[in-house]
Amino acid sequence: MNKSTNNSTLSAKPLVSISIITYNHKDFIVDAIESVLMQEVNFEYEIIIGDDFSNDGTQDILKDYEQRYPDKIQLILHPRDYDCIPGRINNITNLYACRGKYIAMLDGDDSWLSTDKLQKQVNFLEENEDFAVSFHDMMLYYQNGTIVKHSSKIAHYDQGKTVFTYKDVLSGWFIQTSSLLFRNHRIGEFPDWFWEIYSADYAIQLLAARHGKLKYFPDLFAKRNYHPQSFTATQNTTQTHLQRRKKELIFFEKYFPGYKAYQDYGQGKNRLKDALRNLKEKQLSHFPGNLTGSLVHLGKFVFNKDFSILEKVEIIDVDFIKKWKKKS
Repeated sequence: MNKSTNNSTLSAKPLVSISIITYNHKDFIVDAIESVLMQEVNFEYEIIIGDDFSNDGTQDILKDYEQRYPDKIQLILHPRDYDCIPGRINNITNLYACRGKYIAMLDGDDSWLSTDKLQKQVNFLEENEDFAVSFHDMMLYYQNGTIVKHSSKIAHYDQGKTVFTYKDVLSGWFIQTSSLLFRNHRIGEFPDWFWEIYSADYAIQLLAARHGKLKYFPDLFAKRNYHPQSFTATQNTTQTHLQRRKKELIFFEKYFPGYKAYQDYGQGKNRLKDALRNLKEKQLSHFPGNLTGSLVHLGKFVFNKDFSILEKVEIIDVDFIKKWKKKS
């Protein structure tokens, strides 16, 4: 299936495994790897890099790094394209190869910015057994030169929360993959449906969040690069993508009870946030669509038959009543 270098000089007992997946990232992969190597930590770690048959010179860069850091880097070089969702085998193979107590994820076109990011996240999980995941804010770099905080775009962060739960994750995607650190071995074998969905990283978050709380660090510990060759950019507009998204929703609704109601509530909040920003920034052409979208999702949430009125109030409590209690 794949070619592993089977590096026998790797640390025998790494506390953390960093999983990097890459495909044609020659312009970004050096920054990604160097941002891991610059981490100042007091524990052993390994770097598992899976390459999905790059043809732009990325593999040459990876082989050079493995020769220079044989005690830290293991390569898994996939010899061909697979007849499945792009990157899926690469992602799963990498995660199964991780031996650490914790797994940190990093996309090959992203990079970490802080030298103590990994140590801070690990310290927290080591000291708090009831938490399964830690993550942080990131800077988003767009092709047109725009740079924004990820947290500024997502309603989940509006109230200054630093502790999230499985229910928060159900309400919508808000965690950047390259900020994620989670406890290994709790997820177990990936279910069969995992091979058929589009949003693998979000599914990993859902699976991990069922085993404990999530700690958020508001620090800007990493950057994400948006570019035309990224997986998101190349896949989001295809007909196959839309079909997979429909199938994905069916799986999520089946295996994660309450998913639909939480999704409608979360998307309704985010669209309302966008509508209010449109008003503030006088982007009136976008305002009607965002306001209408917000009302549609919130309406679906209110009239959802799977939840009682009290259960719906409890979902809203997470955002509003808890904030009110903090101030009082």
